Amino acid sequence: MLERRPQLFGSSTRTSALVAIRLLEETYPSELAALLGVRPFTVQSILMSLEREAIIVSRLVGRTRTVALNPRYFAHAELSALLWKLGQQDLDLQARLATRRRRPRRAGKPGLS
Repeated sequence: MLERRPQLFGSSTRTSALVAIRLLEETYPSELAALLGVRPFTVQSILMSLEREAIIVSRLVGRTRTVALNPRYFAHAELSALLWKLGQQDLDLQARLATRRRRPRRAGKPGLS
Protein backbone atom coordinates (compact mmCIF):
# COMPACT_ATOMS: atom_id res chain seq x y z
CA MET A 1 0.00 0.00 0.00
CA LEU A 2 1.33 3.41 -0.97
CA GLU A 3 1.33 5.99 1.81
CA ARG A 4 0.32 9.52 0.91
CA ARG A 5 1.89 12.51 2.53
CA PRO A 6 -0.58 14.75 4.36
CA GLN A 7 -1.76 17.82 2.47
CA LEU A 8 -3.45 19.63 5.36
CA PHE A 9 -1.90 22.97 4.45
CA GLY A 10 -2.52 22.97 0.70
CA SER A 11 0.22 20.65 -0.56
CA SER A 12 2.42 17.92 0.80
CA THR A 13 5.52 20.13 0.35
CA ARG A 14 3.94 23.01 2.27
CA THR A 15 2.82 20.65 5.03
CA SER A 16 6.28 19.02 5.19
CA ALA A 17 7.92 22.46 5.37
CA LEU A 18 5.75 23.43 8.34
CA VAL A 19 6.43 20.11 10.08
CA ALA A 20 10.18 20.52 9.53
CA ILE A 21 10.10 24.09 10.87
CA ARG A 22 8.29 22.84 13.98
CA LEU A 23 10.69 19.95 14.56
CA LEU A 24 13.79 22.08 13.99
CA GLU A 25 12.34 25.06 15.92
CA GLU A 26 14.40 27.42 13.73
CA THR A 27 15.81 26.81 10.28
CA TYR A 28 16.69 28.58 7.04
CA PRO A 29 15.41 28.18 3.47
CA SER A 30 18.36 26.30 1.96
CA GLU A 31 18.29 23.77 4.82
CA LEU A 32 14.57 23.22 4.26
CA ALA A 33 15.09 22.79 0.51
CA ALA A 34 17.78 20.15 1.11
CA LEU A 35 15.67 18.32 3.70
CA LEU A 36 12.56 18.25 1.55
CA GLY A 37 14.38 17.52 -1.70
CA VAL A 38 12.87 20.49 -3.53
CA ARG A 39 14.29 23.54 -5.26
CA PRO A 40 15.14 26.56 -3.10
CA PHE A 41 12.69 28.72 -5.10
CA THR A 42 9.85 26.38 -4.11
CA VAL A 43 10.74 26.72 -0.44
CA GLN A 44 11.12 30.50 -0.76
CA SER A 45 7.63 30.86 -2.23
CA ILE A 46 6.13 28.63 0.48
CA LEU A 47 7.88 30.62 3.21
CA MET A 48 6.77 33.93 1.72
CA SER A 49 3.12 32.85 1.74
CA LEU A 50 3.37 31.45 5.29
CA GLU A 51 4.94 34.69 6.48
CA ARG A 52 2.22 36.75 4.77
CA GLU A 53 -0.33 34.67 6.69
CA ALA A 54 1.66 35.31 9.93
CA ILE A 55 2.11 31.58 10.56
CA ILE A 56 5.90 31.93 10.56
CA VAL A 57 8.29 34.76 11.30
CA SER A 58 11.74 35.38 9.91
CA ARG A 59 14.74 37.23 11.24
CA LEU A 60 18.27 37.93 10.15
CA VAL A 61 21.06 36.13 11.99
CA GLY A 62 24.21 37.59 10.52
CA ARG A 63 23.63 37.27 6.78
CA THR A 64 21.25 34.33 7.08
CA ARG A 65 17.48 34.71 7.23
CA THR A 66 16.04 32.14 9.65
CA VAL A 67 12.40 31.13 10.02
CA ALA A 68 10.37 29.78 12.93
CA LEU A 69 6.74 29.38 13.89
CA ASN A 70 5.23 32.68 14.95
CA PRO A 71 4.69 32.54 18.74
CA ARG A 72 2.15 35.38 18.42
CA TYR A 73 -0.02 33.49 15.92
CA PHE A 74 -3.51 33.19 17.44
CA ALA A 75 -3.50 29.38 17.23
CA HIS A 76 0.22 28.84 17.88
CA ALA A 77 -0.19 26.22 20.63
CA GLU A 78 -2.69 24.17 18.65
CA LEU A 79 -0.74 24.43 15.40
CA SER A 80 2.50 23.53 17.13
CA ALA A 81 0.91 20.46 18.74
CA LEU A 82 -0.58 19.32 15.41
CA LEU A 83 2.70 19.77 13.54
CA TRP A 84 4.55 17.89 16.29
CA LYS A 85 2.15 14.94 15.97
CA LEU A 86 2.50 14.95 12.19
CA GLY A 87 6.28 14.99 12.61
CA GLN A 88 6.18 11.99 14.92
CA GLN A 89 4.38 10.02 12.18
CA ASP A 90 6.79 11.01 9.40
CA LEU A 91 9.69 8.61 9.98
CA ASP A 92 11.34 9.55 6.68
CA LEU A 93 11.51 13.22 7.66
CA GLN A 94 12.79 12.30 11.12
CA ALA A 95 15.61 10.26 9.57
CA ARG A 96 16.59 13.17 7.28
CA LEU A 97 16.50 15.60 10.22
CA ALA A 98 18.75 13.33 12.28
CA THR A 99 21.49 13.44 9.64
CA ARG A 100 21.55 17.24 9.26
CA ARG A 101 24.45 19.21 10.67
CA ARG A 102 23.01 21.77 13.10
CA ARG A 103 26.03 23.95 13.72
CA PRO A 104 28.45 25.75 11.41
CA ARG A 105 31.85 24.38 10.52
CA ARG A 106 34.78 25.52 12.65
CA ALA A 107 36.44 28.61 11.17
CA GLY A 108 39.59 27.81 9.24
CA LYS A 109 38.79 24.11 8.89
CA PRO A 110 40.09 22.82 5.56
CA GLY A 111 37.51 21.87 2.95
CA LEU A 112 36.91 18.41 1.57
CA SER A 113 38.87 17.96 -1.63
